[in-house]
Amino acid sequence: METLSHITVSELQALLNTTNLPQGIRLTVMFEDDLGNTQAAKRLKTLAAMKKLKGSGNGNLVKALLQDRAKDKQL
Repeated sequence: METLSHITVSELQALLNTTNLPQGIRLTVMFEDDLGNTQAAKRLKTLAAMKKLKGSGNGNLVKALLQDRAKDKQL
C-alpha cells in the first residue's frame, strides 16, 4: 500500500487527472486542518513554558494557568 502525504488539494487534483487507476482500486483521502495542528503545537509550547515557571515564585499564577489548560484539554 502506497501513501502520499502533505500535498495540496490542487496537486491531488492534478495527480488524479493524470492517473489511470485500474478498476477495483480504492482511494482514501484524509484532510487535516493545519490550524488545529498549529494550535495544538502552541498549547504544548505554552504548557512547557508554564512548567518551567513553576518554581520561579509565580506559583499561584502558574497553578491557575495549568488548571485552565487541564480544563481545556478535557473539552
